Amino acid sequence: MKTTALLSLLAGAALALAATNAEKANATKEAVNAGGGATGSATTGVKAGGKTDPKPTGKADKPTEEATPLTAPLKDGAETRITCVYKGAGKNGAAAGTYHYALWVPEGYSADPKKTWKTIFIADPNGKAKLGAMGDWIKAHGYIAVMLEESKNGDWGPIVGNFLSAHEDVLKRMRVADGKKVATGFSGGARASSLFVAIAPGFGGLIFQGAGCSDINPDGSYVVKDIKVKTVAATFGKKDMNYKEAAKLKKAFGSRIEVFEFEGGHQWAPKDVIEKALDEVDGKLPK
Repeated sequence: MKTTALLSLLAGAALALAATNAEKANATKEAVNAGGGATGSATTGVKAGGKTDPKPTGKADKPTEEATPLTAPLKDGAETRITCVYKGAGKNGAAAGTYHYALWVPEGYSADPKKTWKTIFIADPNGKAKLGAMGDWIKAHGYIAVMLEESKNGDWGPIVGNFLSAHEDVLKRMRVADGKKVATGFSGGARASSLFVAIAPGFGGLIFQGAGCSDINPDGSYVVKDIKVKTVAATFGKKDMNYKEAAKLKKAFGSRIEVFEFEGGHQWAPKDVIEKALDEVDGKLPK
Protein backbone atom coordinates (compact mmCIF):
# COMPACT_ATOMS: atom_id res chain seq x y z
CA MET A 1 0.00 0.00 0.00
CA LYS A 2 2.87 2.33 0.79
CA THR A 3 4.41 1.63 -2.62
CA THR A 4 1.09 2.26 -4.32
CA ALA A 5 0.62 5.55 -2.47
CA LEU A 6 4.17 6.67 -3.35
CA LEU A 7 3.63 5.87 -7.02
CA SER A 8 0.37 7.83 -6.99
CA LEU A 9 2.10 10.80 -5.38
CA LEU A 10 4.92 10.76 -7.95
CA ALA A 11 2.42 10.47 -10.79
CA GLY A 12 0.50 13.45 -9.44
CA ALA A 13 3.65 15.52 -9.18
CA ALA A 14 4.62 14.63 -12.75
CA LEU A 15 1.20 15.66 -14.00
CA ALA A 16 1.40 18.96 -12.12
CA LEU A 17 4.83 19.68 -13.59
CA ALA A 18 3.60 18.79 -17.06
CA ALA A 19 0.64 21.12 -16.63
CA THR A 20 2.92 23.96 -15.55
CA ASN A 21 5.21 23.40 -18.51
CA ALA A 22 2.22 23.22 -20.83
CA GLU A 23 0.97 26.57 -19.54
CA LYS A 24 4.37 28.14 -20.18
CA ALA A 25 4.52 26.61 -23.64
CA ASN A 26 1.06 27.88 -24.50
CA ALA A 27 1.88 31.36 -23.24
CA THR A 28 5.07 31.42 -25.28
CA LYS A 29 3.29 30.13 -28.36
CA GLU A 30 0.62 32.81 -27.95
CA ALA A 31 3.21 35.55 -27.72
CA VAL A 32 5.17 34.27 -30.72
CA ASN A 33 2.03 34.03 -32.84
CA ALA A 34 1.06 37.54 -31.78
CA GLY A 35 4.49 39.04 -32.25
CA GLY A 36 4.90 38.60 -35.98
CA GLY A 37 8.46 37.37 -35.53
CA ALA A 38 10.87 34.93 -34.00
CA THR A 39 10.64 33.84 -30.39
CA GLY A 40 13.35 36.24 -29.30
CA SER A 41 11.36 39.29 -30.33
CA ALA A 42 8.01 38.21 -28.99
CA THR A 43 8.48 36.63 -25.60
CA THR A 44 10.44 36.93 -22.38
CA GLY A 45 13.91 36.78 -23.91
CA VAL A 46 14.91 39.67 -21.64
CA LYS A 47 13.42 40.35 -18.25
CA ALA A 48 12.14 43.91 -18.08
CA GLY A 49 14.24 46.12 -15.89
CA GLY A 50 17.26 43.85 -16.04
CA LYS A 51 16.38 42.03 -12.83
CA THR A 52 17.77 38.87 -14.42
CA ASP A 53 20.48 39.62 -16.96
CA PRO A 54 20.55 36.74 -19.46
CA LYS A 55 23.46 35.80 -21.64
CA PRO A 56 23.54 37.82 -24.87
CA THR A 57 21.40 36.16 -27.53
CA GLY A 58 23.25 37.80 -30.41
CA LYS A 59 26.95 37.36 -31.17
CA ALA A 60 29.23 40.25 -30.32
CA ASP A 61 30.44 41.75 -33.57
CA LYS A 62 33.77 43.47 -33.85
CA PRO A 63 33.40 47.14 -34.76
CA THR A 64 33.55 47.45 -38.54
CA GLU A 65 33.05 51.21 -38.74
CA GLU A 66 34.18 54.26 -36.85
CA ALA A 67 31.53 55.84 -34.65
CA THR A 68 30.15 59.13 -35.93
CA PRO A 69 32.10 61.86 -34.09
CA LEU A 70 30.06 63.83 -31.57
CA THR A 71 31.35 66.94 -33.32
CA ALA A 72 29.90 65.90 -36.68
CA PRO A 73 27.74 68.73 -38.09
CA LEU A 74 23.97 68.32 -37.98
CA LYS A 75 21.38 70.31 -39.86
CA ASP A 76 18.13 71.55 -38.36
CA GLY A 77 15.09 70.04 -40.05
CA ALA A 78 17.11 67.17 -41.53
CA GLU A 79 17.84 63.49 -40.99
CA THR A 80 21.34 62.09 -40.48
CA ARG A 81 22.50 58.45 -40.24
CA ILE A 82 24.56 57.94 -37.09
CA THR A 83 27.00 55.09 -36.44
CA CYS A 84 27.60 54.09 -32.82
CA VAL A 85 29.55 51.29 -31.15
CA TYR A 86 28.23 49.39 -28.14
CA LYS A 87 30.73 47.63 -25.88
CA GLY A 88 28.54 46.65 -22.94
CA ALA A 89 27.78 43.08 -24.01
CA GLY A 90 25.68 41.15 -21.52
CA LYS A 91 23.84 44.09 -19.97
CA ASN A 92 20.12 43.40 -20.38
CA GLY A 93 21.03 40.79 -22.98
CA ALA A 94 22.63 43.27 -25.39
CA ALA A 95 25.17 42.20 -27.99
CA ALA A 96 28.24 44.35 -28.47
CA GLY A 97 28.89 45.64 -31.95
CA THR A 98 28.44 48.45 -34.42
CA TYR A 99 24.93 49.88 -34.74
CA HIS A 100 23.13 52.69 -36.52
CA TYR A 101 20.18 55.00 -36.15
CA ALA A 102 18.64 57.76 -38.21
CA LEU A 103 18.56 61.02 -36.27
CA TRP A 104 15.94 63.67 -36.99
CA VAL A 105 16.98 67.12 -35.79
CA PRO A 106 13.98 69.42 -35.27
CA GLU A 107 13.71 72.87 -36.80
CA GLY A 108 15.14 75.56 -34.54
CA TYR A 109 17.33 73.16 -32.58
CA SER A 110 20.51 75.19 -33.03
CA ALA A 111 18.86 78.54 -32.19
CA ASP A 112 18.92 78.08 -28.41
CA PRO A 113 21.97 76.18 -27.06
CA LYS A 114 20.35 75.78 -23.63
CA LYS A 115 16.97 74.38 -24.65
CA THR A 116 16.29 70.68 -24.14
CA TRP A 117 13.99 68.74 -26.46
CA LYS A 118 11.42 65.97 -26.29
CA THR A 119 12.64 62.80 -28.00
CA ILE A 120 10.94 59.78 -29.58
CA PHE A 121 12.56 56.37 -30.19
CA ILE A 122 11.07 54.30 -33.03
CA ALA A 123 11.46 50.54 -33.65
CA ASP A 124 10.32 48.64 -36.74
CA PRO A 125 9.90 44.83 -36.84
CA ASN A 126 11.79 44.82 -40.15
CA GLY A 127 14.55 47.20 -39.05
CA LYS A 128 15.49 50.60 -40.49
CA ALA A 129 12.67 52.46 -38.75
CA LYS A 130 11.29 55.62 -40.32
CA LEU A 131 9.11 58.54 -39.26
CA GLY A 132 6.29 57.16 -41.40
CA ALA A 133 2.79 58.41 -40.64
CA MET A 134 4.15 60.09 -37.50
CA GLY A 135 6.41 62.41 -39.49
CA ASP A 136 4.22 65.50 -39.73
CA TRP A 137 3.29 65.35 -36.04
CA ILE A 138 6.89 64.83 -34.89
CA LYS A 139 8.09 67.76 -36.98
CA ALA A 140 5.26 70.05 -35.91
CA HIS A 141 5.80 69.29 -32.21
CA GLY A 142 9.57 69.74 -32.26
CA TYR A 143 10.69 66.25 -31.30
CA ILE A 144 14.13 64.76 -31.78
CA ALA A 145 13.55 61.37 -33.44
CA VAL A 146 15.76 58.29 -33.07
CA MET A 147 14.95 55.65 -35.69
CA LEU A 148 16.67 52.36 -34.90
CA GLU A 149 18.22 50.47 -37.80
CA GLU A 150 19.31 47.03 -36.59
CA SER A 151 16.46 46.57 -34.10
CA LYS A 152 14.10 44.11 -35.79
CA ASN A 153 12.34 40.81 -35.13
CA GLY A 154 14.83 38.17 -34.10
CA ASP A 155 17.36 37.70 -31.31
CA TRP A 156 17.21 40.14 -28.41
CA GLY A 157 20.97 40.79 -28.55
CA PRO A 158 20.96 43.18 -31.54
CA ILE A 159 17.59 44.66 -30.55
CA VAL A 160 18.82 45.74 -27.13
CA GLY A 161 22.32 46.54 -28.38
CA ASN A 162 20.93 48.87 -31.03
CA PHE A 163 18.69 50.64 -28.53
CA LEU A 164 21.28 51.03 -25.78
CA SER A 165 23.97 52.23 -28.19
CA ALA A 166 21.61 54.75 -29.81
CA HIS A 167 20.25 55.89 -26.44
CA GLU A 168 23.74 56.37 -25.04
CA ASP A 169 24.89 58.21 -28.16
CA VAL A 170 21.93 60.57 -28.53
CA LEU A 171 22.18 61.63 -24.88
CA LYS A 172 25.75 62.76 -25.57
CA ARG A 173 25.04 64.23 -29.00
CA MET A 174 21.76 66.06 -28.42
CA ARG A 175 20.05 68.08 -25.69
CA VAL A 176 17.48 65.48 -24.70
CA ALA A 177 14.91 66.50 -22.08
CA ASP A 178 14.90 64.04 -19.19
CA GLY A 179 11.48 62.57 -18.45
CA LYS A 180 10.23 63.63 -21.88
CA LYS A 181 11.33 60.64 -23.91
CA VAL A 182 8.77 58.44 -25.68
CA ALA A 183 9.20 54.99 -27.23
CA THR A 184 7.01 53.50 -29.95
CA GLY A 185 7.08 50.70 -32.46
CA PHE A 186 4.89 48.37 -34.44
CA SER A 187 4.38 44.62 -33.81
CA GLY A 188 7.75 43.24 -32.64
CA GLY A 189 8.89 46.86 -32.45
CA ALA A 190 6.10 47.58 -29.97
CA ARG A 191 7.20 44.69 -27.78
CA ALA A 192 10.78 45.92 -27.96
CA SER A 193 9.67 49.43 -27.00
CA SER A 194 8.03 48.08 -23.84
CA LEU A 195 11.44 46.77 -22.84
CA PHE A 196 13.32 49.94 -23.82
CA VAL A 197 11.38 52.11 -21.38
CA ALA A 198 12.09 49.62 -18.60
CA ILE A 199 15.86 49.38 -19.02
CA ALA A 200 16.69 53.06 -19.61
CA PRO A 201 15.76 55.95 -17.29
CA GLY A 202 14.03 59.18 -18.24
CA PHE A 203 11.13 57.86 -20.32
CA GLY A 204 7.75 59.46 -19.81
CA GLY A 205 5.63 57.76 -22.45
CA LEU A 206 5.10 54.54 -24.41
CA ILE A 207 2.95 53.90 -27.50
CA PHE A 208 2.18 50.34 -28.60
CA GLN A 209 1.20 49.81 -32.23
CA GLY A 210 -0.26 46.43 -33.20
CA ALA A 211 1.15 44.42 -30.27
CA GLY A 212 1.56 44.40 -26.51
CA CYS A 213 4.41 43.87 -24.05
CA SER A 214 7.53 41.78 -24.47
CA ASP A 215 7.43 40.22 -21.02
CA ILE A 216 4.63 37.81 -20.14
CA ASN A 217 3.65 35.65 -17.19
CA PRO A 218 3.00 31.91 -17.60
CA ASP A 219 -0.74 32.64 -17.77
CA GLY A 220 -0.24 35.02 -20.70
CA SER A 221 -0.77 38.26 -18.76
CA TYR A 222 1.75 41.07 -19.14
CA VAL A 223 4.56 41.88 -16.72
CA VAL A 224 4.49 45.67 -16.33
CA LYS A 225 5.96 46.27 -12.88
CA ASP A 226 9.15 47.75 -14.37
CA ILE A 227 7.39 49.97 -16.89
CA LYS A 228 7.27 53.17 -14.87
CA VAL A 229 6.20 55.62 -17.59
CA LYS A 230 3.33 57.89 -16.55
CA THR A 231 1.34 57.61 -19.76
CA VAL A 232 0.73 54.79 -22.24
CA ALA A 233 -1.24 54.57 -25.49
CA ALA A 234 -1.94 51.77 -27.94
CA THR A 235 -3.29 51.51 -31.48
CA PHE A 236 -4.92 48.41 -32.96
CA GLY A 237 -6.75 47.64 -36.17
CA LYS A 238 -10.04 45.89 -35.49
CA LYS A 239 -8.99 43.09 -37.86
CA ASP A 240 -5.50 42.80 -36.39
CA MET A 241 -4.52 39.27 -35.34
CA ASN A 242 -3.33 40.89 -32.11
CA TYR A 243 -6.53 42.84 -31.49
CA LYS A 244 -7.30 40.87 -28.32
CA GLU A 245 -4.11 42.27 -26.80
CA ALA A 246 -5.81 45.65 -26.45
CA ALA A 247 -7.92 44.23 -23.62
CA LYS A 248 -4.84 42.68 -22.02
CA LEU A 249 -3.08 46.03 -22.09
CA LYS A 250 -6.06 47.77 -20.49
CA LYS A 251 -6.09 45.20 -17.72
CA ALA A 252 -2.34 45.53 -17.18
CA PHE A 253 -2.03 49.34 -17.24
CA GLY A 254 -5.47 50.43 -16.03
CA SER A 255 -5.96 54.18 -16.07
CA ARG A 256 -2.46 54.78 -17.44
CA ILE A 257 -3.39 53.63 -20.95
CA GLU A 258 -5.66 54.91 -23.73
CA VAL A 259 -6.41 52.58 -26.66
CA PHE A 260 -7.15 53.90 -30.14
CA GLU A 261 -8.82 51.56 -32.63
CA PHE A 262 -9.23 51.84 -36.39
CA GLU A 263 -10.70 49.91 -39.29
CA GLY A 264 -7.76 47.87 -40.47
CA GLY A 265 -5.48 44.93 -39.87
CA HIS A 266 -1.98 44.32 -38.56
CA GLN A 267 -0.28 47.57 -39.53
CA TRP A 268 1.26 50.81 -38.36
CA ALA A 269 -1.54 53.10 -37.23
CA PRO A 270 -2.92 55.49 -39.88
CA LYS A 271 -1.91 59.14 -39.62
CA ASP A 272 -5.09 60.41 -37.95
CA VAL A 273 -5.03 57.61 -35.36
CA ILE A 274 -1.36 57.75 -34.40
CA GLU A 275 -1.59 61.52 -34.07
CA LYS A 276 -4.36 61.09 -31.50
CA ALA A 277 -2.19 58.62 -29.60
CA LEU A 278 0.79 60.97 -29.78
CA ASP A 279 -1.38 63.86 -28.53
CA GLU A 280 -2.53 61.70 -25.62
CA VAL A 281 0.99 60.83 -24.52
CA ASP A 282 2.55 64.21 -25.26
CA GLY A 283 -0.13 66.00 -23.26
CA LYS A 284 0.77 64.05 -20.12
CA LEU A 285 4.54 64.43 -20.27
CA PRO A 286 6.19 66.66 -17.65
CA LYS A 287 5.87 70.36 -18.48
